Amino acid sequence: MEEDTEEGEWDKAVGQLRLALNSVLSPLRLYGQDYYVTSATEEIISLAIQLHLRLSGIDEPFGEGEVYHVNGDALH
Repeated sequence: MEEDTEEGEWDKAVGQLRLALNSVLSPLRLYGQDYYVTSATEEIISLAIQLHLRLSGIDEPFGEGEVYHVNGDALH
């Protein structure tokens, strides 16, 4: 039960971050940048989760000299 609560809190926090990012980036949607806003939002959330893990002492190796992973393909 406790794991469900933690997962629910995690999902809630990520959802709130997504809403905040959408508020900040919404003006770009007015200029036809919908696709870019959506993909950038997902990459920013990914980076935020990577930062959280790193600050929690969980380092994930991505590649030589690469501290954070950015999916550049999703941004084009």
